[in-house]
Amino acid sequence: MHIHAVAEARGPSGAPRQTKAAINRTHSITLSRWPHPFRPQHRRRRAFTLIELLASVALLTFILLILAGVTESASRAWREGQSRTETFQSARTSLEIIAREVTPAVVDTHMQFVVAPASILTQAGAKNVAPETPAILWMAPSGADGTLNCLGYYLYRDDARKFYRLKRIAIAPPAGATLSPYFPQMENSSNPRDPALRTSPVDAQWFTRNWDARAFDEEDPDNAQAVVSSAADGVIAFWVQCVDVLGNPIPLVSKSTVHPTSELQYNSAAYFEVATSTPFDTGNSVQYLAASPQAMKANRVPAALDFTIVTLDSRILARGFAVPTQVNIYDARGALDVDASRAQYETLLQQNRIYNARTFSTRAKLVNGS
Repeated sequence: MHIHAVAEARGPSGAPRQTKAAINRTHSITLSRWPHPFRPQHRRRRAFTLIELLASVALLTFILLILAGVTESASRAWREGQSRTETFQSARTSLEIIAREVTPAVVDTHMQFVVAPASILTQAGAKNVAPETPAILWMAPSGADGTLNCLGYYLYRDDARKFYRLKRIAIAPPAGATLSPYFPQMENSSNPRDPALRTSPVDAQWFTRNWDARAFDEEDPDNAQAVVSSAADGVIAFWVQCVDVLGNPIPLVSKSTVHPTSELQYNSAAYFEVATSTPFDTGNSVQYLAASPQAMKANRVPAALDFTIVTLDSRILARGFAVPTQVNIYDARGALDVDASRAQYETLLQQNRIYNARTFSTRAKLVNGS
């Protein structure tokens, strides 16, 4: 019986034949060697090494530093651009205000229109005045009801604090019985020939003789007598050019031989005459006259005024560059040459590595100057 079982396990060719049970057992073993799709696998997970982690952190830090630098550069450029825009806008606005306020300027035998060296304000008590710049003073009906006000502008320069400001003077007339200590007035006199009743052909004391330091102290909050205010910040140069009816620059009073003691650039009370259609035989359209009993004061304002300012924004000033003093160049006739003065000043700025200065100019025509 044993021999028969062996014979049945072989095929016709004599090869061993697997039984059904053996086949099922072999298939089961084969399947057990491969992962079942629903059978959880237990594989070994590989973690980051310390070197890889440090490299990743270093790379991320480097990228963040680059992004921070780009952001800071863009932010700084925006802030500087905003600062320049505000400074330039302030400069343009101040020139528009000056032109509007000076247009109705008036004079008569008892009032002056003066362009003087700003040092006259230092003598009157003002501090940190740029002496090489002009101070312009005049009377105009700028009040709400047409009353005359005393107006003016000058350049304030404080190198230690890097403050460069165009300042405005505004003095209202006395209100009722209250007398303003700074409003220009003639001295009381019963003698009609009293020289105190006449404005001077050589100085501007009619404006400044009663002014003192408190008139210019706007930084004291308790000082109610201050008559100055800031018109524009960042102004480092300020030129005023007086123009006659024919459009020619008017020679300075101080450059004439007629008034050798005068320091003024223009004075409505000086002895001079102005050509209205054609120049005089000398070729000039303004000529000064020698003081004599027959000579008469001009008592007139210029036909026009050219205002020129140079500005720097506060961020440039804060970098500590040395701001040069203003340059004034005069032509052969004794008139201020603004173009040459500005060009020379721009050269000085570049020599001091200041390249961001901007120049603004405007012309104001005076209604009483024709």
